[in-house]
Amino acid sequence: MPVSLYGILSRAEVEEIHRSALRVLAEVGVKVESRELLSLLAEYGADVEFEAQAARFSPAWVEQFIADSDTYHWDSHRPSFSCFAGIYACLYLDPESDECEPFTEQTLADYIRLGNALPEIRSVDLLGMPFTPEGMPPEYMPLAEKLYAWKHGASPSGTVQFAGLCPYLEEMYARRAEETGQPLEHVFNAVGYLVSPLRLARGECEQLLYFRSRGLRMHIGHMLSMGASAPATVAGAAVISLAESLFLAILHRMLRGGRSLGIGGFGVILDMRSAHSMGGRPERAAIGAVLGQVARLYGVRSGAAGGLTDAKTPSVQAGAQKAMISMAGVCSCGSAAMDVGLLSLDEICSPEQMVYDVELASAIQHMLRPVEVTPEACALDDIRSVGPGGNFVGSDMTAKRFRREFWEPHVWDRQSLQDWRAAGAVGERERAKDRIRSILAAAPPEPGVSEECERDLRGIIARAVAAEAAR
Repeated sequence: MPVSLYGILSRAEVEEIHRSALRVLAEVGVKVESRELLSLLAEYGADVEFEAQAARFSPAWVEQFIADSDTYHWDSHRPSFSCFAGIYACLYLDPESDECEPFTEQTLADYIRLGNALPEIRSVDLLGMPFTPEGMPPEYMPLAEKLYAWKHGASPSGTVQFAGLCPYLEEMYARRAEETGQPLEHVFNAVGYLVSPLRLARGECEQLLYFRSRGLRMHIGHMLSMGASAPATVAGAAVISLAESLFLAILHRMLRGGRSLGIGGFGVILDMRSAHSMGGRPERAAIGAVLGQVARLYGVRSGAAGGLTDAKTPSVQAGAQKAMISMAGVCSCGSAAMDVGLLSLDEICSPEQMVYDVELASAIQHMLRPVEVTPEACALDDIRSVGPGGNFVGSDMTAKRFRREFWEPHVWDRQSLQDWRAAGAVGERERAKDRIRSILAAAPPEPGVSEECERDLRGIIARAVAAEAAR
């Protein structure tokens, strides 16, 4: 049975968003700062002006591109929700002192260990180095990121930043592939970003072409800011996000084939009072809902990013914003992923907030489970047996089914006021801290790389620094 998803636009309005994005690609186009990539795009079907470094795409061509994409069957879609723990170049909110502190290698290892121990978290991702290793120039953080992620059990992001680092990143991934016994292409990950709006800068072009020459794939994403790199209207932000998403899908398909296309999600909101980027705002949810409707119009996949808050501490604001964005994504795009543990957008990693976020994610996942509708689950025999005025506490079905049907909290309170007071009136913060202490009190895992591999990886980094690869 199809699942109804939330939408805020009429069919005609969704089609207007689509037509407007096509006009952006046809009339404005994308600046691509590489003659070689422009030549490839021209061969692929773009209208290219080499002097202006512009690639444009006719509406008919883009509509055919969409029609050629893999079809997603929304009539059989089941909403889903997942979570991961991202670590950025940020501060660490110590769960014991409640103070924001610079990360150290030890607190990084602890944070990764906590994320790996919580079963709801699908992965812990090191998406930027939160501390600078001794003697490491800041420009070389993409190399350090891979070493420390592998060592402590996280997945590194594909940060590149400088084309001069490409050979050294390739060498590090090759060493990791050798250590794990996997093909290089399965281990390798490289990611760059558009300079929004609508510009693929020279550095990202050089990186794309370098890895393409080596038979390796690099992904280009985008991160718009409503009011800064995107218009200050929901419709305008949706239009430019859609235009960039379509361009990136064209670019990736041109370089590596396939027929994939996904539409959804959005970046951040520029706060006009503070000039800071905000992640827990309702506008993000509205833009995501519009893009989810576009995805259904196209018959392609969609998804949303949740879990962001602008709160600086675990608080009502943090929980409310994370729940709002997450549930809006599920209801409008059909699936969402929460980046757990983050505060102040991505300026703070908090173990305590991670525990709260996982509790919320677990509850949402339970809520989204398929509901069993069978003669047994409809419980007519149980209802007859209990009869009017009875209760189901002692029924055989309750004993048989409650563990499967009922969600079990770890941190959220489950006592009456009287029992809670009698047990010492322990609040959720202390329960969360106790869970963190319990996990971190266990013996730490073995390093994720051998001593020999770590020595080789450090040697690669040292050669890159000596060669001034990032300059």
